[in-house]
Amino acid sequence: MAKVRFEPAGYETEIAPGTRFIDVTDEHPEAEVPYSCRSASCGTCRVAVVEGMELIAEPEDDELEVLEVFGDDPKSIRLCCQIRLRSEGRVVLRVVEP
Repeated sequence: MAKVRFEPAGYETEIAPGTRFIDVTDEHPEAEVPYSCRSASCGTCRVAVVEGMELIAEPEDDELEVLEVFGDDPKSIRLCCQIRLRSEGRVVLRVVEP
């Protein structure tokens, strides 16, 4: 299991490797991650990966295209609707203000 913390909400939970973060935030709205499209096209759910980037699966082309539109570096900013936990550890995500 991995510990995942969502800031600024301060919500923390444990998830298993392979879990999609969108599923976690659907089940736990107290994580306070905003969504509009839920399919890597709007950028509403951008999060800064404060800790644990190495535990998250690499971004795919759709996500990279949206991050490029915003001028975000995929080594520090990701779309919460697209990320999936790869391995155990600790991940801290901070919602990026629009």
